[in-house]
Amino acid sequence: MSSILIIDDDPALARVLAIGLHAAGYEVQSALRGIEGLQRAVADPPEVILVDLGLPDMDGVALVARLREFHRGGVLVLSAAHDERIKVAALDNGADDYVTKPFGILELQARLRALERRLEGSGHVVATRQRISDRLTLDAARRLVVDDERGPVSLSRREFDLVRYLVEHEGRVVTHRMALETIWGPGYDDPHHLRVVVSRIRAKLGPAQGALRSVPGVGYEWRSATSGPGAT
Repeated sequence: MSSILIIDDDPALARVLAIGLHAAGYEVQSALRGIEGLQRAVADPPEVILVDLGLPDMDGVALVARLREFHRGGVLVLSAAHDERIKVAALDNGADDYVTKPFGILELQARLRALERRLEGSGHVVATRQRISDRLTLDAARRLVVDDERGPVSLSRREFDLVRYLVEHEGRVVTHRMALETIWGPGYDDPHHLRVVVSRIRAKLGPAQGALRSVPGVGYEWRSATSGPGAT
């Protein structure tokens, strides 16, 4: 059974959606504010999040971007806005689909099924927490790196993706080219941006940065057991 989080400030609509989706076999939770939605998405990660852009406490497109910093599942936008620029902004900031109000529950269910098929085809899974150093834990489902002593580390989407990629190749050197093409995309070959992102990651990891090691002139390596910070 798929789990869904509805973030919409209209309690009547949220209730109707919850009833219709629950009847279709979904587990549903709701939030009436953007901040509450963020908190619920972190505390109990759903597979799909429905986001209304017209929230009273924060910009809906900004909320989509915030969610994409840690949420690996689907994000489907609900909005009465017909402005193409708003739709493009939502999609460019991480939304998977955009449904214009008013809409029928059957259409929404069909779009959710299509989104779930795409997620399954991309290999999306809600992963378990993984210990990646003597004090760091990576939670792929929530897109979080947590320091035992300092709590969650505030990594951007790209910073988290790079850490996860290095962890997936733990003990092996990831070349500059491999990292650039995987994180930035095929054909991207400017190592300056990679160095900047690595520098930011190290600054944010602080005392735990020693797991991220440099191999001069070649690339980077993640080692879960290390004695000190890697050279820049």
